[in-house]
Amino acid sequence: MPRPTAFGCITIEWSTAGPPLIFIHGVTSNCKIWDMIAPHFIDRYSVMAIDLRGHGLSDNPESGYAWETDYAADVVDFIATQLVEPAIVVGHSLGAVVAAPVAVQAGERVRAIVLEDPPSFPREGPVGVSDHFKPAFAAKRMPFDQRVEALMEMRGTDREAATARAESFEAMSEQVLVELMDGETAYRSDDLLPKVSCPVLAILGNPSRGGAVDWADRPLLQRLLRGAEIVEWPDVGHLVHIDQPERFVAEIDSFFERLS
Repeated sequence: MPRPTAFGCITIEWSTAGPPLIFIHGVTSNCKIWDMIAPHFIDRYSVMAIDLRGHGLSDNPESGYAWETDYAADVVDFIATQLVEPAIVVGHSLGAVVAAPVAVQAGERVRAIVLEDPPSFPREGPVGVSDHFKPAFAAKRMPFDQRVEALMEMRGTDREAATARAESFEAMSEQVLVELMDGETAYRSDDLLPKVSCPVLAILGNPSRGGAVDWADRPLLQRLLRGAEIVEWPDVGHLVHIDQPERFVAEIDSFFERLS
């Protein structure tokens, strides 16, 4: 059920017993994207997902959508004030790049992080981030029916999936993408990622299928995330856990077991 927090973000809970397991969605999305994944862990974890500011049911401030100083700070505040045990944080896309500064800021309060196809762009910087999100910015400004058609073409999905995605766009504040397009929200991966000290699993999709991490960036990502487990799935694109949910559950569950 939804639970409001002091800083205006909504948390959805699937279970409340066990070590905390937090899921963070990507840009234009919300907690619902984890409906296929979260139930697999309810017997062993306190499972929850956060609607980031400007997304889903959370508040839509007029400004303040920086990955490190806004999104991550919100999640860290939740961990510090609402949880009594260290959390595992699983993030997709935007949620993945937010998980990294969460781990840095929260320190020992974060046990491990999983980065699902993180658009970290270590070689490109803010300009690369801005270019990456131009199609999403255009789709946000389309009428709903036109947006559904565009998402069907962009994502290669059926109408039902594109309609659900279009509804997520509708619930998202346009300011999220405005600040992304300004290029001021991203952090410097080469500065922040080496500071992540907890165990890391990164699952990368195929760039030719829409994966966010370019082939040329992968050796650098491995160097920046020292000691991280990085796996590459050539048969999926950016939506790793949606395209292959059972495989995703098995992969992260195996990672969790190795933490013990």
